[in-house]
Amino acid sequence: MKELQRILELWAEAKSSGEPAVLATVVKTRGSAYRLPGARLLLTQSGKRAGSVSGGCLEDDLTRKAWWLTENGPVVKRYDTTPEGEIASSFGLGCSGIIYVLLERLNLAENILLMIRKVRLERKPAAIAYVIHPRELVGQKLVIDASGHVTHDFRNGALANFLEGESRTALLERSSRNVRTKDGLEAFIEVVTPEVRLLIFGAGDDAIPLTDLAKHLGWHVTVFDGRAHYARREKFPNAGEVLVRETAEAAASAGIDHWTAAVLMSHSYSQDLAALRKLASRDLRYLGILGPRKRTEQLIGEIGPDVSRLGPALHSPMGLDIGADGPEQVALAVVAEIQAVLNGRTGGALRERGGSIHSREEGFPEEEQVWVQLSCV
Repeated sequence: MKELQRILELWAEAKSSGEPAVLATVVKTRGSAYRLPGARLLLTQSGKRAGSVSGGCLEDDLTRKAWWLTENGPVVKRYDTTPEGEIASSFGLGCSGIIYVLLERLNLAENILLMIRKVRLERKPAAIAYVIHPRELVGQKLVIDASGHVTHDFRNGALANFLEGESRTALLERSSRNVRTKDGLEAFIEVVTPEVRLLIFGAGDDAIPLTDLAKHLGWHVTVFDGRAHYARREKFPNAGEVLVRETAEAAASAGIDHWTAAVLMSHSYSQDLAALRKLASRDLRYLGILGPRKRTEQLIGEIGPDVSRLGPALHSPMGLDIGADGPEQVALAVVAEIQAVLNGRTGGALRERGGSIHSREEGFPEEEQVWVQLSCV
């Protein structure tokens, strides 16, 4: 996500100047909440901040109280935003939920930020298990970093083994969750994932708003085109890379992992066909093809059975059905569809969804749900 980059930048700034800071992390929610567990806010003593843990109703309070709340070490601050809670009565708000926020001074939270930076650099997921109850253990954690190395600060070996097992399961399933032991210990296990990587094959004018919108979400965008007069850096200032490379070569050599999406929009049948031949054998979560369904069927017909490996990853016409017209609206429809796919959603209207809007299971009762997430977008 884009806010993670902002947090890392502010952390580097605070570290270089020696300024104290507090890291706030949402570790548990009950009922409706604007942000999910794993949302972060970094606060410096001078008042600078990056990230968010709510829609704006908690940040000012944390800015005022974070320093004295953490005088004696890490603490979990409970915010009640239900109509009867302290947030609603104080600020006239009411999200009808309860949010638990872990507050840690930067000297204790620095290893977490280092690990997040490593995940982004190496594009390998990591897991963090935070103890959030009982009070005397708050702030203790277990980390499985991007290299699979385990560190923790527990004296209780059985607890460390339990949380390592739960963290490895979470990594395997790529899902964060809250867990509780029979004796009442609670922990939040967060899976930290790399940023979304978007590969755009085709550097036409309609690729510009797609690049810009993806960058706004914090995605890393690479634009490929074999035509040098199309693939120009000044044309795509928000792309991470703009490469003059034939689409077949680009598709064969592009780095693809669980957090990668690709779109074909060169407006050249031969270039799209060459790219699709190579991408058909890659393990993509999302592959969108611009243009009418009949054109895609013709492309698939030329490739043959190899394209069947793509299965549900193939989206054509690409984009959600929002009545898009023009490059900017098409870009919105495509980015929204990619986001939905990476999060295991269908992209339907929230008002039609049963149960909690944060659950990945339709109709899953809110009071029974285990919170889960697939991406850092």
